[in-house]
Amino acid sequence: MRNTLVALSKNILIKVLIIIIIGVFALWGIGDTFSGGKTNVVAEVSGKNIYSQDFVNELRREMQIRNISSSKDILKENLHFTILNTLISNKIFEIYAEDEKIIINDQTLANFLKQIPEFQDKNAFSRTKYEKFLLENNISNSDFENNFKKTLLKQLIVDSQILGVVATKHHTKSVKEFFSKEVHMTYINLDNIYGTYKPTNYDIDNYYNKNPIYSDEYRSIKYAVIDFKKSNDQSDDQFFKKISEIENLVLSNKKFDEITNQFSLKVETSEYFNTSGEEKNNKKKISLDKKIVEKTFSLNNQINSEFMEINGKFFLLTIDKIQYSKPLPLNDETKKIISIKISNIKLTEKIEEIKKENSAEVFNKILNTNKNQNKDLFLKSRFEKNSIFSTNSIQQIFEKKENDIILIFDKQNYLVKIKKITYDNKETSSNMNSLFERQAIKNFQDQILVAFDKYLNSKYKISINQKVLDRIINSF
Repeated sequence: MRNTLVALSKNILIKVLIIIIIGVFALWGIGDTFSGGKTNVVAEVSGKNIYSQDFVNELRREMQIRNISSSKDILKENLHFTILNTLISNKIFEIYAEDEKIIINDQTLANFLKQIPEFQDKNAFSRTKYEKFLLENNISNSDFENNFKKTLLKQLIVDSQILGVVATKHHTKSVKEFFSKEVHMTYINLDNIYGTYKPTNYDIDNYYNKNPIYSDEYRSIKYAVIDFKKSNDQSDDQFFKKISEIENLVLSNKKFDEITNQFSLKVETSEYFNTSGEEKNNKKKISLDKKIVEKTFSLNNQINSEFMEINGKFFLLTIDKIQYSKPLPLNDETKKIISIKISNIKLTEKIEEIKKENSAEVFNKILNTNKNQNKDLFLKSRFEKNSIFSTNSIQQIFEKKENDIILIFDKQNYLVKIKKITYDNKETSSNMNSLFERQAIKNFQDQILVAFDKYLNSKYKISINQKVLDRIINSF
């Protein structure tokens, strides 16, 4: 447990240090994107310029580090977003420091530099080690000190928000309980009860008459491609807003033609192909990605269309036409396939029924008609490895209270009842108690920085010069 807590503490510390930078992404699109006039400015933060040359210099430096040479790779890795995000973050801190009159003078900067362990020899600052570092990293002392000053300024601002935070006994106890919580539970394997349905000959004949099993099936699709790189007439924010709107319409099962008409999307139609991706007429592999081929054969009357992203492109697709070969004869092999299909349908239907029933009653109801089908399990920790439930499922279970019922969809389908919650009350060392307290403080600090992040979001207006940004990217 101690190692887990230490790891989590480090995780949250990292989150605290970068949360302001991450928050900048939320600002994109709040300010109006501007398109003319300032051809040497890539963005503005409350009227303060971020110049194109600074963006280009940072982009080239990062491209060299990552061994990237083309605009295609820049876009693929979203490197332009990362660089611009960092520059915007730096500008926000710079303006905030001016507003709050936070100053790092040369003497303060020198004092912090001399404390860096890599530049020390026998607990004293070594000019030789400092110069060697600059030479090995091919950086001038002015560039290094300017970058260090920006980083230090961020750290001082962050520290000014969170220093002095203390943990109460109540919150320290809550952290301890998070790690010492134990769950006594009982569960029913629904697959064992409802997934073993044995269809009658009538069931099989009836299914076969309505859903013949074919030796092969060919489908053609209608699809539209929405390509980020070819949408230069839109800002990033407009593009992803459009993507989000399309995705919501697909989730609400809006018809393909309605969506393409609404967004004026260019529609293409494929050749007929089978589940292996072979075209019907020439048996060659179709040019569509194999993920699209797989998704095509999952579409049915209930799921009208599908929306998916592949290598930076977004695909909206639906079935155009279906052609079948001759149906397979209703022999023993075909009956076996149909039996499995019917059994899976029955299981799915039963689980949907269980979802709609009163959770307080459903567990006992199932047990009353299926004696001795429940098994007890004691989980000593939310981090325990278990052969039945996955890590994610265990986390779901640990979020529940006593007597709660939860459906778990894991390797199989389970209905779980929380019988009792206990805590490992064995005496913990002073080191562990100290870690619990530090974790409680980190939780407070995290909340404070989230609030600070929201404050910065509302205080500083950001504008992106989309045309200049696109022109720079296309020049590489």
